[in-house]
Amino acid sequence: MTDTLTVRFYNVRFGDAILITVPDRNPKTKKVTKRRILIDFGNAPTVASPEGGDDSVFKPVVDDLIQELGGKPIDLYVMTHEHLDHVQGLPHADKKTHPNGELATKLPIDYAWLTGSAREDYYEDHPDAKKKKLAFIEMYEKIERHLKLAGEDQLAPFRRFLAINNPASTKQCVEFLRTVARKKTSYVHRSVGKPADGTPLFKVKGTHPFKEARLEIWAPEEDTSDYYGKFQPLSLGEAASGAGVAAETAVPPLPPPGVDAGAFYNLVDTRLSGIGDNMLAIDQAENNTSVVFLLEWRKWRLLFAGDAEIRSWQTMNREGVLKPVHFLKVSHHGSHNGTPEDDLFEAILPKKAPDKRKRTACISTWMDTYPGIPHAATNKRLKSRCDFHTTLDDPDEPFYEVDFKG
Repeated sequence: MTDTLTVRFYNVRFGDAILITVPDRNPKTKKVTKRRILIDFGNAPTVASPEGGDDSVFKPVVDDLIQELGGKPIDLYVMTHEHLDHVQGLPHADKKTHPNGELATKLPIDYAWLTGSAREDYYEDHPDAKKKKLAFIEMYEKIERHLKLAGEDQLAPFRRFLAINNPASTKQCVEFLRTVARKKTSYVHRSVGKPADGTPLFKVKGTHPFKEARLEIWAPEEDTSDYYGKFQPLSLGEAASGAGVAAETAVPPLPPPGVDAGAFYNLVDTRLSGIGDNMLAIDQAENNTSVVFLLEWRKWRLLFAGDAEIRSWQTMNREGVLKPVHFLKVSHHGSHNGTPEDDLFEAILPKKAPDKRKRTACISTWMDTYPGIPHAATNKRLKSRCDFHTTLDDPDEPFYEVDFKG
């Protein structure tokens, strides 16, 4: 239909794959072209597929995309950030389900946006970010090495974290995604000023084909070094720089009634050792490099937030980009740290709506994958302001859709 914008959330379990169909009217000729944006495509590893790449999840999405496009290209592909549950789908399909160039033929992509720090030479231009990135890779490798030596009991709670954040796996995916666009690949960030010649540091114009729809980038910042937090001291029973009090000197609490004591003490040990906090810090740093963009179409404002966490939301607020929206793609699969509270929440979904148009929030998520998800308090907060849906509403359906009438 020429008067309806559609947002389709594919049920990739824990991950994102979002197809936006936009009737885009040329202001000069008045011709309407149906254009499409694909945001991310990935899936968290499972017991059946510990390294990710689940054909039972990925193949139905690719088949539906091919059918939906009917030979037309994806006009814009957006890779929000470098996590396996957001980037693995297209590289996997190219190797496994649609090999030998078949994917590029059946699912062509014209333009691509990748988060700014995914540029091949990015870290050569940003030495502070490079230093922090290398420190995070070193910490990841140290934790991975320790957990594999420690055994399955300690490794199991962190298996998905390790897989999603694996720098080698994501690097391979990003190398592929740099090549998917037939016309232009852009490494996007918020434009933060104008140099002497008056041109913005990042120009959205020319990085996509839209004529009527307007795209506005809210995050990330060009320099991602501020998104890295600090590590806690590691106490792994081995030499570690900056190590604090050894885990064995702490007095662990008693397990709650009904909780297996062995499993409980394993979690206590990993918390005391610093592993849990440091894995979260690694995860958060990458999430906060997410591309966050606003799509404005016929007075609708739709916000797609990737996996941006609180540090990114605070930066967006500081830079004055937050404003009320009609649609929110809820960040980080509904995690408590993906949706801002208080004044920041009020800025995007104010208690008093600015107009009479419906407001909607949607989450792509899955049970028993990530600690604290679904997060009841976040869901309640969203329900208090707008229509609220998740891919768990009907987990057997291949996708969930939201429509906006022009």
